Amino acid sequence: MPPRGFFKNRDRPSGWEFACCDRCNKGSRGADAVAQFMANMEPVTRENWKIEAAAKQLEAIKDFAPGVIEEIFGRNSWRNTRINSRGIILPAKLLTVDGPMTRKNLDIFSAKAAMATFHRFTGRPLKVDSFIFTEWYLNAGLSSEAYNSIVRIMPGLNRLEQGKKNSGEQFFVRYNTNEKDIVAALLSFHVSLHISVIATDGAEFIGPLKELFQPDNHPTRAVTRLGLEGLEQLQAEVKSSLV
Repeated sequence: MPPRGFFKNRDRPSGWEFACCDRCNKGSRGADAVAQFMANMEPVTRENWKIEAAAKQLEAIKDFAPGVIEEIFGRNSWRNTRINSRGIILPAKLLTVDGPMTRKNLDIFSAKAAMATFHRFTGRPLKVDSFIFTEWYLNAGLSSEAYNSIVRIMPGLNRLEQGKKNSGEQFFVRYNTNEKDIVAALLSFHVSLHISVIATDGAEFIGPLKELFQPDNHPTRAVTRLGLEGLEQLQAEVKSSLV
């Protein structure tokens, strides 16, 4: 975590590698592709390689995440707007991500990120009886005020590092943990995809967190049960949509 596709020329520093069963690894290719595409969608493109990468990711989305391309490029998904980029007002396109297949793929990627974050900072995988809360933000969805309020309670900073090479702004994490059974973190993929996670299998935390994070109508939040059930439900919905 994250996959190589998030990095320029697929040049990924080592770190954050995890064992994974084949069904989950192959079954979540679509979720990986959707997340990679969204991470490369910048308000103002300053690195041309991201445009080429996004085109390749669209092919992967077509193969492994049916229905998402239709949602992204639907008639009402894009609208013209203007943004302030370093004091210069520039024309831009605003993408509204509210399709059910797009949201579910981003929920699955976020849950994978939460499990990887727990493993990274506790040194072990989550137990089956656990609690995972995730909330994802695209580039226009996380204000600087919200970002600062989150990171104030997350003093830790972590990146992928390999010798003198590190992941820089391509991937970094602000986090807080007791290093035993609970982790809270904000993962940033480039400047365009951020995922807030809470993952725990501590019995004293699960009950209160379930009460605190009740299901609501917020489209980018999810409480995930560990295992393949959510993934298999998504796959079933994809198949039914193609009939």
